[in-house]
Amino acid sequence: MLKVIEQKKSCLPVWIFCLLFMFSGCADLQKSMDDFGIEETPPLPDPVNLAYPFTDIPIPKGFDRDHAKSFVYESGSGTIKVGRLFFSGMGNMEKIMSFYQSEMVNQGWKLINAMEHDGTILNYKKEGWISTVVIRSKWGATKIKIVIGPQ
Repeated sequence: MLKVIEQKKSCLPVWIFCLLFMFSGCADLQKSMDDFGIEETPPLPDPVNLAYPFTDIPIPKGFDRDHAKSFVYESGSGTIKVGRLFFSGMGNMEKIMSFYQSEMVNQGWKLINAMEHDGTILNYKKEGWISTVVIRSKWGATKIKIVIGPQ
């Protein structure tokens, strides 16, 4: 029995050496990549979901369209297009509001005004178009209503 315990004690330094050797190899690999000018490329950001057929209206990730409530009208020639879209999902009200304030600008929209009362109302304008985004949150569930049409 004493012989088995002594064998286990003598293996412990070998295991520690192996672990140290393995972890130091990762640092050396990164240093070698840096020496050769090989850079690790950062992952691309997730593409922003868009409110089809309005390809310039962003929708936060994890939000689903309520097709029963939503309404889109488009003329045969495509010159007239209006919509009233409803989405729901789980999300922090402030994060959703911040998402729209940055992503709408990224899509070419200009914020006209913002109102806060029982939720948030954001009004946007784009050449020939106007859009209103209403964000309401209750019990962790967030509802988004988007009304869009020609100016």
